[in-house]
Amino acid sequence: MNATAYAGARERIISLLHDQPDEFAPVKTCPGWRVRDVVSHLTGGTDDALSGNLEGLASDEWTAAQVERRQDTPLAMIIFEWVANAPRFEPLLDIAGDLGQMAVADIASHEHDIRGALGAPGARDSDAVRIGLGWVARNVIASAKDHGVAMRIVSTDGLDLGPHDADATLIANDFELLRALTGRRSVEQLREMKWEGDVERALPAFTWFVLKPAAEPIYE
Repeated sequence: MNATAYAGARERIISLLHDQPDEFAPVKTCPGWRVRDVVSHLTGGTDDALSGNLEGLASDEWTAAQVERRQDTPLAMIIFEWVANAPRFEPLLDIAGDLGQMAVADIASHEHDIRGALGAPGARDSDAVRIGLGWVARNVIASAKDHGVAMRIVSTDGLDLGPHDADATLIANDFELLRALTGRRSVEQLREMKWEGDVERALPAFTWFVLKPAAEPIYE
């Protein structure tokens, strides 16, 4: 399941880059990165996982090193490396538990970062979005609990996580939830989403792991 979702997202990204090869387009949702840098990170993630280089997993330093190592590599060769790693990397995602779902959440998020940079929306109802949202939502609910807030996340596409007597309930479709929970929406945009309960108490939960709300509004 995780392997299939990841592979589908990878194939869509590669096809998109073939059709719209603007590798130097800035990625607003990943400040300081261009499209090719996002692909370098995704490729580097597979290489690091296969080599056991997981110290500082997902940290700015870990991802920056992936981009740095490939800064002088042609995009076609970066993609070649990614594809070459796939037969060994992707099957691991089905037996890696939480880390497998985390990888799907990462590629689902970055697929839409790239789509946003290239002005090519699509695949918003993919299995990668659905699986990635499940992982992300559980973590944001845990983040809220750490802040003393009971939070519920309800998708109009079927997901329903968190207590029914929550202090704050966020309601949206899978795509909007994934983007909101992974730092692709500003605090102002988060407030404007559909809520039941105390949105202000829930907002600190959106700063979790290496993620935080976007500095400026993002429209997709």
